[in-house]
Amino acid sequence: MTSSSLRRAALTLGFVFAAFGPGCSCDDSQTTTASGGGNAGGAHQGGGTSTAGGGQSGTGGGCTVSSECNGDVCVGGVCCATENVCATACCSTGSVCLFDQCVVPGKPCHTANDCDPGQYCETALGDDGAGGGGGAMPGCTAPIPVEGKCLDLPPKCDDNMQPPGCIPTCEYHPPTGPLDAVVKYEWGPVATTSPGYTDIWSTPAIGRIYDANCDGNVDVLDPPDVVFVSGDSRDVNTGLGTCCHCTGAAVSRCKSGVLRLLDGRTGQEIWSLDKPEPASVGFSGVSVAIGDIDNDGRMDIAAVTGEGYIVLVDATGVVKRKSDVPIPGSTNGTFGWGGGLAIADMDHDGFPEIAYGATVFTTTNGAITLKFTGAGGFGGGNIYEALSTFVDLDGAADGNLELLAGRTAYKADGSVLWDRTNLADGFPAVGDFEPDGMPDVALVDNDKVVILDGATGATLLGPVALPGNGFGGPPTVADFDGDGKAEIGVAQQNFYTVLKPNFGGGTIDVLWSVPNHDLSSSVTGSSVFDFEGDGRAEVVYADECFLWVFDGQTGAVRFAASHTSFTATEASIVADVDGDGHSELFMVSNGADPSNAGWKCLDAAGNPTVVNGVTWTPSADASKAYRGMTVFGDKSNAWVGTRTLWNQHTYHVTNVCDDRDGACAAPNIYGSIPKNETPNWGLPWLNNFRQNVQDQGIFDAPDATVALSVACVEPVVGTVSVRNIGLASLPSGVTVGVYAKKSSGDVLVGQGATTNALFPGQTAVFDLPLDTVVATKDDTFVARILVDPNDVTFHECRDDNNESADVKPACVQ
Repeated sequence: MTSSSLRRAALTLGFVFAAFGPGCSCDDSQTTTASGGGNAGGAHQGGGTSTAGGGQSGTGGGCTVSSECNGDVCVGGVCCATENVCATACCSTGSVCLFDQCVVPGKPCHTANDCDPGQYCETALGDDGAGGGGGAMPGCTAPIPVEGKCLDLPPKCDDNMQPPGCIPTCEYHPPTGPLDAVVKYEWGPVATTSPGYTDIWSTPAIGRIYDANCDGNVDVLDPPDVVFVSGDSRDVNTGLGTCCHCTGAAVSRCKSGVLRLLDGRTGQEIWSLDKPEPASVGFSGVSVAIGDIDNDGRMDIAAVTGEGYIVLVDATGVVKRKSDVPIPGSTNGTFGWGGGLAIADMDHDGFPEIAYGATVFTTTNGAITLKFTGAGGFGGGNIYEALSTFVDLDGAADGNLELLAGRTAYKADGSVLWDRTNLADGFPAVGDFEPDGMPDVALVDNDKVVILDGATGATLLGPVALPGNGFGGPPTVADFDGDGKAEIGVAQQNFYTVLKPNFGGGTIDVLWSVPNHDLSSSVTGSSVFDFEGDGRAEVVYADECFLWVFDGQTGAVRFAASHTSFTATEASIVADVDGDGHSELFMVSNGADPSNAGWKCLDAAGNPTVVNGVTWTPSADASKAYRGMTVFGDKSNAWVGTRTLWNQHTYHVTNVCDDRDGACAAPNIYGSIPKNETPNWGLPWLNNFRQNVQDQGIFDAPDATVALSVACVEPVVGTVSVRNIGLASLPSGVTVGVYAKKSSGDVLVGQGATTNALFPGQTAVFDLPLDTVVATKDDTFVARILVDPNDVTFHECRDDNNESADVKPACVQ
């Protein structure tokens, strides 16, 4: 660590925490540091060991002024080396000034996970002293991690702003209204590898899988990844997009896709695997599932080959296992158009099961072995769109999960718990609708919905006819209207409908129903998210021509975007895709010919369709269709926080663990599949299905503060320190201006920006050469965080601490 870096790191620490208490009044012969709120602060690090505390470690005898101290500073009547000054104390060598107390930095770290509970990793005390990382190494997509030192986080304040030096609650509650969604990035219509294979007709999975910075760990310094199968569904004769089994190709395009893993922050392709083995035709378009299958602490990818085998793929794209037999029914020519895998530890033995429809495979003994195939329902109207889920329906003493596959529930040994042979084999979802603390099943029964008792399969409510045409897609479960009870959302050909169970009246009522545009399949999936955290969940749904976000209470359109899809069972989803602490909306598209009579985004005359007052917009591609994926985020990063996980089509939060929330019991390791799954409906913050949510901190916000020091050099150089004293990550690109205070007004003499995101507590430091024409060392300077009101990139909990105190170089008296 260079001496200048050490100086900057030292000065940085004190300024932030001075915002919570009296600052350091230092007579530094070289620099003066000023922090937000007008309090000067100092934090210094020396070599050797020391004890923490406010005890003075003087360099000489008594004093009254610093001039008596031979270049040192008079602190509390004792001469103190400038690097040891801390408010009215003199720190021992080896300690730093923190919260106006002398403390000793802890062990080296890269993230808070390397530190003890209640600590954070201060990267400003790392090797480069500025809190910034180096460039990415070859084969890595994230910067080399910066080493810091562990330091105690300040305590959180109580209602009386106690204890001293505490951090107040730092939250931002976004307003309701139209969603101000902007495109963060797009992938497609052309890919780097297998460039023509960019049609996505399955639900992606999201989670931290790849070691992006190549430091040997997969942690918060690695962005989440996006995993999916993409193919080429263009007709071999016309070149226009169509359904993947309607292409005229010798091999169904539904079965010859490419498995891809992308960096969720940028959309960069990390790897793409065109075939699981040389003899294979490729990958089936079945929705993948992710989770730690082999118990190595990292997530694995379960996918289906074009031949119907389940394969386990690691973070680097290497196929580690292949099932002993293919999925029954996978020879169907349409297989790979819809459907999805599910993962759970069915018998809580520590080795998760993998299911497709009514077929279950074990993962014991380092293999993927067929366990059973049920003879009843498989979850969906056809084998190629099968979607099943694992759930403890009967609450039996063995704690085993059942496999819920449409109209049939199977026990862990393959025997039948119940089978409703008089109902259609539709798509299921689970929630406590009564509520009585027990699970119920919402089943799409052709064009109807029925609610069944989870333990027995007996009808509790319905069936009720859906108001639209067509079968009805995979249902969602959430509290849409904010009354604390679970409702059901289902898409059809021409309407999306939210149903409200009414146990008092013995009915299932329509809460609302709004037009959509799914003239072909009528089995498209959807998901749910509460973008403002107001307790009313919005619907996220993409049909043939539009992506929609419908208001959960009324069905009003909150956001719409044009796209194309021939609509299998895929769903667009919401997760923290880039790991910035805020949610993003993930849309998948495939190049369905918009003029095709089956989809009609354009009519025969070439006029775009209009739905809900929204006019469809053709893509810039010559085919006018959309291919690939689009990630939307709030323009000002206001959408609430959520998990960086979505691990399978039948996603429910307690099915996969995130160490930031309480969905899983200990050991609660990120990406692990729980040995004993917590009932989703039993947690007060859940009782949902296909909704992403975390249990706390959804409103956490950053809080940017700034400090400035000015060196006694010509030309004048300012050192800017930006620190995040909030509770959420502060994005990169925080702009700071340095102003010289003139008699005519403040004049901007330097401007710079942070280059890395800052986790709570962390600091970024950078030097700014100031305007040599305007700025002189005789000036008074101030630093301000600059926010363009027309282009807000982050919301913080406070904006009254975005300016440093005035500062002059200390040598100017």
